[in-house]
Amino acid sequence: MLWRIFTLLLTLGWIRSTAAHSWIDVLYATDPNGTVTSVGYIRNYQGHIDADETYHLMDPTSTTPLCMTSQQSMTYSSMYPMLTAQPGDNITALYDENGHVTVDQLPPDMQPHPGYYSWLWASTNGTQLTTVADMLNVDNLLAGPFSFDDGKCAVGNDNRYGRKAQPCVSTFYLPEDIEPGTYNIIWAWHFPKIPPCEQNAPVEFYTSCLDIQVVDSL
Repeated sequence: MLWRIFTLLLTLGWIRSTAAHSWIDVLYATDPNGTVTSVGYIRNYQGHIDADETYHLMDPTSTTPLCMTSQQSMTYSSMYPMLTAQPGDNITALYDENGHVTVDQLPPDMQPHPGYYSWLWASTNGTQLTTVADMLNVDNLLAGPFSFDDGKCAVGNDNRYGRKAQPCVSTFYLPEDIEPGTYNIIWAWHFPKIPPCEQNAPVEFYTSCLDIQVVDSL
């Protein structure tokens, strides 16, 4: 019932939900001394462009591709290279909340419901996570889940929390014992517009797919 009401109100413009969604814009590798050693991007990154970087999985099945078509292979450029890191490095990723923390007004409380995200990985060098079945496999969880709202980010200075405009920040660590090689990493964001307990509530995910080249030394 709530899903049908939500659909009607959204159509009539009575619920404010931002049109842009979110993806990983840039990543940094930091060594144990706190020095940034590398900057990298998601696969086939074209810049901060919603149409190019957003991959929306609505009510996916176990066989739904986990990455958008343009991110299903390791495609990088000299402008937007693959991230390079060492075992044990801290990886920091930036993404915009695009109003899902500070603007959305969603039922039942007319507040944002930004959800949570996790970092997944193919823990064997050179292998890939390819479908939603891989996302649901707990053995592929690298870090998380984490709140989409990092407690500081905002898409603009004029917001309900009095925050300054800044991207959201996510961090995770590579395992200390990871072997050198190329590892497939997935940022998977679960965006629950409708409370999951409601009948007919959709399951909605967004992903960014990338790789990290792990080396012994930089």
